[in-house]
Amino acid sequence: NQDQIELATETFKQIQSAYAVLSDKHERAWYDDHREAILRGAGGGSAGGGDEDDDGGFDLWAYFSSSAYSGFGDDERGFYAAYSRVFEAVDKAERDSGAKGKPPAPELGRSDAAWSEVRGFYAHWEAFSTGRSMAHVDLYDTREAPNRQVRRAMEKENDKARAAARKKANECVRALAAYVKKRDPRVAENQARIGRERSEAAARAESERRQRQAEHDLARTQERKERAAAWDTEEGAELDRLLEGYQAEEGGKGRGRT
Repeated sequence: NQDQIELATETFKQIQSAYAVLSDKHERAWYDDHREAILRGAGGGSAGGGDEDDDGGFDLWAYFSSSAYSGFGDDERGFYAAYSRVFEAVDKAERDSGAKGKPPAPELGRSDAAWSEVRGFYAHWEAFSTGRSMAHVDLYDTREAPNRQVRRAMEKENDKARAAARKKANECVRALAAYVKKRDPRVAENQARIGRERSEAAARAESERRQRQAEHDLARTQERKERAAAWDTEEGAELDRLLEGYQAEEGGKGRGRT
């Protein structure tokens, strides 16, 4: 669409993103299970708040979409800045919830970040475990319990609801980390580097194997030559004469028997 280059570019980016989801069975299964929440979130949202009953305390659904960023540069709308804000907001919510003194989580960094920093970021968030109480999902107000037995039953149901909310929050944050990691050019570049290094290592190993085989073959050839040369010496000639005498003697005996 030559008259709407910007719109066409954005649409094509969305098509590419959809293809990436559909071609990965794990990502497709995740999308199928959370389709409605993702579509609702695509209209906008902010990390660390929003529809807490639906996602365990984090409104991250809007970021499972290529529309959450524009390009892979380091500008304000770029991939790294957009997702840096998301994970920083989640980390702040975690630390504000009661984990006082807890150090900040590793940062996503810029496009030129060292691989050690990138690896540390994804290692942290792929193993994310929320420390939030999730009290907002409580089903009962235990203050209204008429007696101790009822209060304990209420607390038990509340605990179940909180555990389910924590599980949802963990799954959501980890899934977003996996989503970002799959699209991070720095990760793809590192994987390509590892592939090249493995290929080079395999080539070196094969070259060394061939070199050892060539050296072994050369040694065997030299050994045969040395044996042949030894046979041509005076000692070898004497052995030849003895063999000829033995063969002549055996031939005479054969004729005598005839």
